[in-house]
Amino acid sequence: MTVMDTLAAGAWCWHDAYYAGRWSLLDQPGAAAAVGLTAIECNDFMLPPPRLSRLRRPLVALLPGAPPELWRYSRASLRQLQANAQAHGVRVLAWAINSDFTVPDRGWPAQQIYLRRGLAAARVLAAPLLRVTLGGRAETPRSLDAVIVRRLAALVKISPVAVTLENHWGVSADIPRHLEIFDATAAALPAGLRPRFGCCFDPGNVPEGPERPRWWRELARRANHFHLKTVAFDAGGDETHLPQAALFDLLAETGYQGAVTVEYAGEGEALDGLRQSVRLWQRLAGRQP
Repeated sequence: MTVMDTLAAGAWCWHDAYYAGRWSLLDQPGAAAAVGLTAIECNDFMLPPPRLSRLRRPLVALLPGAPPELWRYSRASLRQLQANAQAHGVRVLAWAINSDFTVPDRGWPAQQIYLRRGLAAARVLAAPLLRVTLGGRAETPRSLDAVIVRRLAALVKISPVAVTLENHWGVSADIPRHLEIFDATAAALPAGLRPRFGCCFDPGNVPEGPERPRWWRELARRANHFHLKTVAFDAGGDETHLPQAALFDLLAETGYQGAVTVEYAGEGEALDGLRQSVRLWQRLAGRQP
């Protein structure tokens, strides 16, 4: 297996084009193939508006606590994405949903519908990973943590694919709290299911400060997925936002062997940033010990 076999193009690379109305997930397989990648990570909020959206969207919004992404799900869109991926020789590595395990009881049924839609999408697309988030806000009271753990463990138990929990703001902005919730969830799972649950380690989402390297290591130790977050490059091809070489070494030291999703978050042409990110990771992987 080569380093290219473990690299996926994240949908976030095309965030500018998406927000400008020029891009959707249906374009992602072809864009990834254009830079020689054969895997993608899809963010569900980038699904194109389905048929009858003007009716679907307000109707779904009537559900108490309905997630804003829920109205975008349709069998036709998922089938088209699957067909586009097959046409370009690209597999869907991960299906990413913006789950919220902190919602009040009144909103939990709608959140459960959303979680089931995400699981179904991962199954239809043969994605081996479902990426989830804890949701909430930094101010969400810790008294809810036991509820979060119970809900998250229940999801992992019914999931047909591995679940990866990203440190993605909200409750997870507090990395020690994020790790406590993760560990409590893992402990609540039967031993046979624990290997199917891990952290989606995104170093760019860890708040800056003296403890940052410590939290990077703790996340890497629990990781079953990794986000290569890039923003800008210097003339030598090195990324200027994060210490990518040190992060690569950290993953090697902690024994990480999973896949890597490139998330180019910079300005300019997405394909250029994606290509530079791929070249950087290939160079890091090819260094002599």
